[in-house]
Amino acid sequence: MDEAAFGGGFIVIMLIVWLGFGWAGSVIMKKKGRSGCGGFALGALLGPIGLVIALLLEGDAGAAERQGLAQGDLRKCPQCAELIRRDAVRCRFCGSDVPAMENR
Repeated sequence: MDEAAFGGGFIVIMLIVWLGFGWAGSVIMKKKGRSGCGGFALGALLGPIGLVIALLLEGDAGAAERQGLAQGDLRKCPQCAELIRRDAVRCRFCGSDVPAMENR
């Protein structure tokens, strides 16, 4: 086997591995409610260091709240406007009684 063929194969393998880092970064960031494209860029550009950064980043709490409201799992307390579970009868933040909601 000549060295040129070996070097070309090595580059292709490293490219595939680096794209794998990008894909993994995209999946991690998407599960945290952040940009999947940003996660791909982070993983693809920085490789394993980008994956560590993606793992250490906090999730987007606002996105989780918006998703809970949209799906009907959460609702706002009528007294303090904090998010509480749909089935709650008392607000865990202000302690006020909240009206029961009908089942879905």
